[in-house]
Amino acid sequence: MSRLQRGLALASLLVGVALVVPLAVLIRDSWSPLRHFDESGSHSLETGKGLWRDVVLGVTQLGAPLLLEAAAVVIALLLLRQGRRRLSAYVLLSVLGAEALSSLTKLLVDRVRPCLHEISCPATTSFPSGHAVGAAAFWGTCAVLLLPRLGRRSWWLLVIPLVVALTRVVLGVHYPSDVLAGLVMGGCWATAWTAVFAAWKDERVGREVPLEEGIG
Repeated sequence: MSRLQRGLALASLLVGVALVVPLAVLIRDSWSPLRHFDESGSHSLETGKGLWRDVVLGVTQLGAPLLLEAAAVVIALLLLRQGRRRLSAYVLLSVLGAEALSSLTKLLVDRVRPCLHEISCPATTSFPSGHAVGAAAFWGTCAVLLLPRLGRRSWWLLVIPLVVALTRVVLGVHYPSDVLAGLVMGGCWATAWTAVFAAWKDERVGREVPLEEGIG
């Protein structure tokens, strides 16, 4: 692993920890400025009923944890069938690992979700947003997988996690800090594994391979 790759993997993890852990602590301590920011952000973005809400409900499925986990398993199995075991492991570790980390953090923080109206009061915990974590990890991983075919155009997939994060606040099921932490957690986790698997490919071929050539 080159110095740059080690630095990228370590920096990704440090950025994730440096942002998510303090947020988690402030939420557990009910820090007033953060609570007011979250509540005002939720009320200002929350949508009502009708066609617009139906559209948002459809778009938010692009980050649905169970859907993305199933998609990741299917992709991993297809890669494994092609004999691309490293890429298969990369997909599983990046996506399922991020979802597992999200679930663990939810248990530790145990934040109650916003309840802006009676039809939107989920019983599950709120921090971080599982949709945001999964979307950042899954679509970021897909962008890396498609780099050899699409080049830098594949990075447009990274817009999807941002849109998914916004829908969670618009629907009134998450606070802004939930989706921010989710994006950082999922993105940093996937970035760290990308650096690790890119380094493994470099060691296998005996030279530093540009990311655009893939990491498998």
